[in-house]
Amino acid sequence: MAAPLRDIVRAFEAMGGVVESPKKGSHWKAKMGGKSYPLPAHNGERSEIRDLYIKGLCRCFDIDESEFRKKL
Repeated sequence: MAAPLRDIVRAFEAMGGVVESPKKGSHWKAKMGGKSYPLPAHNGERSEIRDLYIKGLCRCFDIDESEFRKKL
């Protein structure tokens, strides 16, 4: 199930991470603990982020995907 970027940002920041908007281009960066993961968002905060990227985000930062999705 895809989710809006603004919901992902809110949930990720509640878990202690930071999401930075792009300085140029369309990929936002989720950062936590020295790691970084790109989130393609061509329509800014209104962009729908696909499951593929949500699963990758959780895998990259060792976040339980079901717990993350509850916060969306």
